[in-house]
Amino acid sequence: MSADPVWCLFRVKPSDVPNVKKTFDKAVEQSQVSEKLQEFLRKQVEEFNEFHCQDKATLNHFIPGSFVNKNKNFGVFDWNDLHKTYHLFFPHTFVKMFENLFMGDAPIISEPMDKAKLEFVITNRVGAAEILWGGLGWERASRLPGYLGNMLVLPEDVANALATVEKIFAEVAFEQFLEGARVIGVRGNANEDIVENIQSLVLSALGIVLKKGNGLLALNYPHIGSMPFPEHESNCN
Repeated sequence: MSADPVWCLFRVKPSDVPNVKKTFDKAVEQSQVSEKLQEFLRKQVEEFNEFHCQDKATLNHFIPGSFVNKNKNFGVFDWNDLHKTYHLFFPHTFVKMFENLFMGDAPIISEPMDKAKLEFVITNRVGAAEILWGGLGWERASRLPGYLGNMLVLPEDVANALATVEKIFAEVAFEQFLEGARVIGVRGNANEDIVENIQSLVLSALGIVLKKGNGLLALNYPHIGSMPFPEHESNCN
């Protein structure tokens, strides 16, 4: 049995922004994800290729490029990096934030989940944000808003965020992006359509909230089978 991670993209109405921002900032602080991300990036610069596995050649035979010589491919985000960064993509504090977004008498987001939801990107074993990092490489991906797929873009910042994301995506040829994304995605039998369309999903979500004057909240969740849904809560009362 394997997990099916979900990348959850929500619109945030201006009236909900203060509450969402307070909760998001608290999750960032408690998880120390900013400091941990900077430590990971520092090591990427200092330690190009510490991974030495006797099965590397075998693995690369079946999945070409799954492990690389980073002295020759600086910036690549490969399987070795994937295994070192799970705790950065799925910090417990962000998981708990999602679980409280729409639940209880005072939910963090006042709209029903189905109204606020832009996309639930469901993958297998490897999350959509991890696949995105594989496609872009760690150097480019680290310049995306937020923290490895967990992000809050305030309404007044959406236009700048959209321009930044467009610029980052334009820096890598699409075929090169697909090659890196597929290496990460095949680890979890990723749907090919998701791998090919993940850039457009991000741009579309930002474009939608920009037109409506809303903010964007994105959270990684480790397994759709464990996700709480508000209607389940109400049915139990």
